[in-house]
Amino acid sequence: MEVRGSAPSMKPKVEPPLEASHDWEVTPLSGDNPFFTSVMRKSQVQNPFQLVIPVRFHRHLPEARAPAVLLCRDRSWTVSYAGVGKWKRLQGAWRDFARDNGLRLGDACVFELLVPSTDATQGDGDGSKDQGEVVFRVQVLRGGLPAEITSRGATSDDPLVIVD
Repeated sequence: MEVRGSAPSMKPKVEPPLEASHDWEVTPLSGDNPFFTSVMRKSQVQNPFQLVIPVRFHRHLPEARAPAVLLCRDRSWTVSYAGVGKWKRLQGAWRDFARDNGLRLGDACVFELLVPSTDATQGDGDGSKDQGEVVFRVQVLRGGLPAEITSRGATSDDPLVIVD
């Protein structure tokens, strides 16, 4: 039953799950690179479309603004990395990444840093294109992270071990 004249609902639009044809194989982490996980919240999949990087991961990233390349499903997106100030974040074309990959509230992403901050902040001054880029391989997990992952890995006393 439709009620006319009432205020619009503030609930986020719930979209149907992606078809099975949109699923892809999860690639194991290399084990050599640092990574962080993020469960998608409203600000990441709706306006203002930005992803705040966890504080514990900041030490791996440069303190500068730089392009960031996100590699996912044999595609790449160049987004804006804002590494200055208190909060480091991905923004700008993050919106395109979120939309192209059908990210929804509750989905999770694993961000594996492929170009560490030492490589990203050093250069030979020749102005090469990849100088200063931050590169992440991203994996999307539909419906969030299992408790086995979210409850571990924050400290070396309780490591997250991924066995292939």
